Amino acid sequence: MSDPTVAEGWVAAPLTRLKDDARLISGVLLYPTGRAVGQFGFSNAADVMSICALTSAINASARELGRQLDGKPFYEMHHTGSERQVFMARATAGAQEFLFVGVFDRESSLGVVEIYFAEFQKALEQLRPDKQVTGKGPSGDFEGELNRSLDALFGPIGKR
Repeated sequence: MSDPTVAEGWVAAPLTRLKDDARLISGVLLYPTGRAVGQFGFSNAADVMSICALTSAINASARELGRQLDGKPFYEMHHTGSERQVFMARATAGAQEFLFVGVFDRESSLGVVEIYFAEFQKALEQLRPDKQVTGKGPSGDFEGELNRSLDALFGPIGKR
């Protein structure tokens, strides 16, 4: 498995640890706006762009559906496929919220992924991006943010 590529260096170590310990095939850490922070297991920007857009939309829908059904947002989701499973959850670091989506197969299990995701969450909280990141946070420009983060992960379009 390849090491994560990151747009924000402070997430490299926790993301690598999560990938290795939970035995994830692929994954993306992103802002709720869809801006990618780090990824592993994807070889092209188009796949990451699709995952970010879908994850952002699923998160918004799940939150509202949870509020309407249970009075509180759904923050964690799991889907079991015939060969692979998808895990999606919210993580926070200080006041900043992040989303994570990861794919795993029979080499791991939901319980293992949840255990290591809890450790990942603690690592993010300890690193606190407001103390570590010198760049600006999400601006609300979804397409611009996504393109900038994909350029940081995969290089400018002309060099991909």
